[in-house]
Amino acid sequence: MTSLALDPRAAASRWAVPDPRPGPFGARLFLLPHAGGGANTYRAWPALLPAGIEALAIQLPGRERRFGEAPLTQMDALIDALVPAMAPLLDRPFALFGHSMGACIGHALVHRLRAEGLPAPRLLIAAGHDAPTHPRPRQALHTLPEAEFLDALRALGGTPPEVLAHRELLDLLLPMLRADFSVIASYRPGPARFDCPVLVLDGSADAETTQAGLAAWAGCTTAGVEATTLPGGHFFPDEQRQRVLDLVVAALRRHGIEA
Repeated sequence: MTSLALDPRAAASRWAVPDPRPGPFGARLFLLPHAGGGANTYRAWPALLPAGIEALAIQLPGRERRFGEAPLTQMDALIDALVPAMAPLLDRPFALFGHSMGACIGHALVHRLRAEGLPAPRLLIAAGHDAPTHPRPRQALHTLPEAEFLDALRALGGTPPEVLAHRELLDLLLPMLRADFSVIASYRPGPARFDCPVLVLDGSADAETTQAGLAAWAGCTTAGVEATTLPGGHFFPDEQRQRVLDLVVAALRRHGIEA
């Protein structure tokens, strides 16, 4: 079992961006990024959450303030590094929110926390991703030639066109983007279920999810699944931020995570 550090902020300083609000906080919401995303994706969330719920955005290597670090390419390696950093911050009720790749990371985290005897989340909120256990044959994006990989990024819609048109920026960002899609492709969860409830959110026009894949989240847990569809494409959490936050806060309260 991972030992807890005396100073949670110091132990997690590289991985968890602090909530800028003064607190005090009675619960925590960990925010897990989509492929290519960083903690800055969630910069607006703290101000929209109840005062007593601390928002901790997870910062992966290879981007933003950790740009100088090599990005991780395997889910197991990511979870191996992330769990010890999170462990000191699991001393109060918490939930996980993950969008796209973040939903996969959340799924893997719940299993690992249980396996290591660490506290489990009260709720996993999975947005914009089929259940990781659901098979969906497709070529792994990280293996595509550059032109096809860029086409796939354009189709997803999360990368600004000016970035895709800027050669120097692409040279800096493509290794991190490919690494993130490699993390997704490397995750092969077994059939074991966890006992954490799941809230599944998806966009009505999201081409990256399927009805069967979304329904398969019910097979990931013994604790029940709720599902809501919102207008928008794959990046509906940005397009519908306030509605997403309203659903998240209501779900946190239903599961005993109060401000």
